[in-house]
Amino acid sequence: MPESVGEDTIQRLCRQVSEEIESVTDRAVGQIRAELQSYAAVPIDEQRGYISRQLAATLRALAESEPLADDVLERSRQLGRRRAMQGLPLSDVIETYHIASRELWNTMVATAAEPTTDLLRAGGMMWDLVHTATSAVAVGHTDATRSEQAIRAGVRYRFFEALARSVDGDHRDVRELAEALGFTWSEAQLERLQRTLDTIPGTTQCSGHGTVIIALSQRGPVDDIIREVRLGHPGTTVGVGLGRPGLAGAAMSITDARRVLHLASPTGEVVRFADEWVAATLADHRDELATLLEPGVAVAADHPHLVEAVLAFARNEFSISAAGRDIHLHANSITYRLDRWQQLTGWDPRTLDGLQRSVSSLRLFQRDSGDSSSRDTRSAQRHLHEDGGAEEAE
Repeated sequence: MPESVGEDTIQRLCRQVSEEIESVTDRAVGQIRAELQSYAAVPIDEQRGYISRQLAATLRALAESEPLADDVLERSRQLGRRRAMQGLPLSDVIETYHIASRELWNTMVATAAEPTTDLLRAGGMMWDLVHTATSAVAVGHTDATRSEQAIRAGVRYRFFEALARSVDGDHRDVRELAEALGFTWSEAQLERLQRTLDTIPGTTQCSGHGTVIIALSQRGPVDDIIREVRLGHPGTTVGVGLGRPGLAGAAMSITDARRVLHLASPTGEVVRFADEWVAATLADHRDELATLLEPGVAVAADHPHLVEAVLAFARNEFSISAAGRDIHLHANSITYRLDRWQQLTGWDPRTLDGLQRSVSSLRLFQRDSGDSSSRDTRSAQRHLHEDGGAEEAE
């Protein structure tokens, strides 16, 4: 077959395939996201736009038997830089070119009337174009990685300097630097979390607000949502708000979660407003209640074994024998510890007033470090029931 005829055949084939470029792009994007988990962090419309333009440029180069244009290679370098800043490994970025080009080649073969030596030659040229494009991607990715390393080194230095200078509890600059260093959820992590939440029954949306993450869900199982949040950040402390109707209830549920979160340990505890509503509500009046409830704090610090007995007694329906079984002590030991707590604090935990004072004191003051920054890396999550009620974890 004369060369000119072969060129016309490939040009005609490229024009035909270009009419299907959007469907080829959709198949490529679907395959990439199925094979490469890291691409959950990339907005799908952004990815589709890059791939569509790259495939169109490849078809133009094949039709004209020319290398990729300089602007196409520059776009590949910029793509490599962007994916590096998004935290994607270079191997995954290069693999997307291979997957997309494979889809393009399969479409060309399916569209061609019959296999010819010209088609095979075009195939060889296509993979040369892929090599050129991925080389440009690698350059951009490497440059960005090196730049990012230098930037992070500077941020780390400023972070530790700011920590050393921070006084009087003013950690605003430190907090901003901590966010830049990844001590809190990154945009990529939030996007991955959102895509995971999309697979859970119901509708769930999440968003970062400073160092807090809030997720809103309708008809979604709250325990599944909490699990997914903590998979992304093991040890995340979670506060769960109360189910409330409507948008006004949703706002109240956020308040529930913020209140109950202050009662939680910063080491990965899940605390529910439904269980801790008394202490959570009283937390807003902590300063007013300090004089009334702080006597138990010093005793608790010096005698943690007494705290264990008081709390066991409270959660076991005021049964001394059940409390003993709960913490593996003889009933006499529980009785002795309750008596000792009464002697030291003046509160008899066997009375309603004494038990309320004891438990409220422990929940409001004993675990309050006084440093809100220790609880900054959190997730917030709200679950809207079918009737519009809200349950939130923060």
